[in-house]
Formats: sequence, C-alpha cells, structure tokens
Amino acid sequence: MRSEGKFYDDKNFPRGFNRSGVFTISEASVLENYGRSMRALFDGTTLPIDDSEVQFLAEVQGQQQAVSEFGKCWIKYLNHTTHKTRSYTLCVSQRAHTTGSYSDDDDSDSGTDNDLDY
Repeated sequence: MRSEGKFYDDKNFPRGFNRSGVFTISEASVLENYGRSMRALFDGTTLPIDDSEVQFLAEVQGQQQAVSEFGKCWIKYLNHTTHKTRSYTLCVSQRAHTTGSYSDDDDSDSGTDNDLDY
C-alpha cells in the first residue's frame, strides 16, 4: 500500500484518530499514514498497482473476508462514519414550552418587590 501523506477526517474525528477512542494506536497510525490512498482506491479515483491494493479492494467491496490490516481498518472507519448510532433514553417526553416568559412579573404589589425572582 502506498502512502500519499497524512489523512485527517476533521468532520467525523475532530480530535484525531488517536484521541477518538474508536481506533487502537496501530489502527490510527495506519489510517493516518495510508488513509488517503485507501480513500482513493475505495472511491475509484486511483487504480490498484500491487497485490495488496487489489486485496484491499476485494475486502472492502465484500468479495473477500477482511484479513489484512488495511481492510479491517477501513471497514471499521466506514462503519463509524456512515452508520448513525442510536441513543436510547428512559424519558421519551419532551419539555413543554410555556407561553409566558420569566420576565413577566404579575405581582399585585404596589411597586415594592419583596419576593425572590430566579
């Protein structure tokens, strides 16, 4: 696999692959060093030039089971960037919006405000 410079994905991993908590240290270094060439091969903008790149394409396209480190890292990257994770909560109701605002003071006092306003 050829290295075409550092690969960063600031949209999905703004603190980098190492600090994301998703990838191991070795996976993060593989993505940083070979991510540009893996993306170009996956998108079809470059053609494979050696057997490792042909194997990578076959693994990513599902023709072979992912056994290489490049294929496993790229599939893991794709799973975390394309699949949206659902979060479940115990409370499903949303807060009701009140019609009045907190700045309205409907005290019947004659000008003195002795109560506490939060």
